[in-house]
Amino acid sequence: DICHNVVPYSIEHAQFMLATSYSYFPEQTVFVVVVDPGVGTQRKILLVHDGRYYFFMPDNGIVGCLPQDAIYVWAVETHEFSHASSTFHGRDIFAVLAAQLAKQGISAIQRKEYTDYLIYPFPFYEIEKDRIHVKVMHIDRFGNCILSLPNSKYSLQLHTLVVNNKGYTVYHCKTYAQLNNGTIGILPGSSGFIEICMNQNDCSKYLAVSIGDRVTLHYE
Repeated sequence: DICHNVVPYSIEHAQFMLATSYSYFPEQTVFVVVVDPGVGTQRKILLVHDGRYYFFMPDNGIVGCLPQDAIYVWAVETHEFSHASSTFHGRDIFAVLAAQLAKQGISAIQRKEYTDYLIYPFPFYEIEKDRIHVKVMHIDRFGNCILSLPNSKYSLQLHTLVVNNKGYTVYHCKTYAQLNNGTIGILPGSSGFIEICMNQNDCSKYLAVSIGDRVTLHYE
């Protein structure tokens, strides 16, 4: 298991957990991604292959965290699962499909090529002349806030964080220990995304933010 603590119903958080984890697994790993608020509805079940890994997931936008120019997507035929629970497809359908694929290969999965799947953009950020709008994508157990901004967009010119119309100066650092008590740091994070942090303090509680909240970074 990668995790069981995705924020309930959060497609964005599921995308983050998958995008920052799957490439560490052996090739041909079969991933079951069940963050599925639409369980039991007419939403389709997708089988996705990126040339190295297989993914079963609901058609609810999660696939947007995978490279769109390098994936094959199929809609899985689920007629044989007519007796499955309408509220527990993870157990009754997804897990069974994953076991079939892992044991028998892709030919065991009844599927049709599918192109009209829902894509939830990942990661979300909007760049303006003097600012970048992002979301809090993840909060680790220390309270560090991982933002939906790739490290490649990191700039020493980022100067101010605005949360709920209140501005905070951010200090560029490489380690948490470099920060003085009560100050907010910004750094390229180990997950590949920019972090907002504090030294031995819960930054998320200090800023009163949760996963999914929008914040803004301003350039000086």
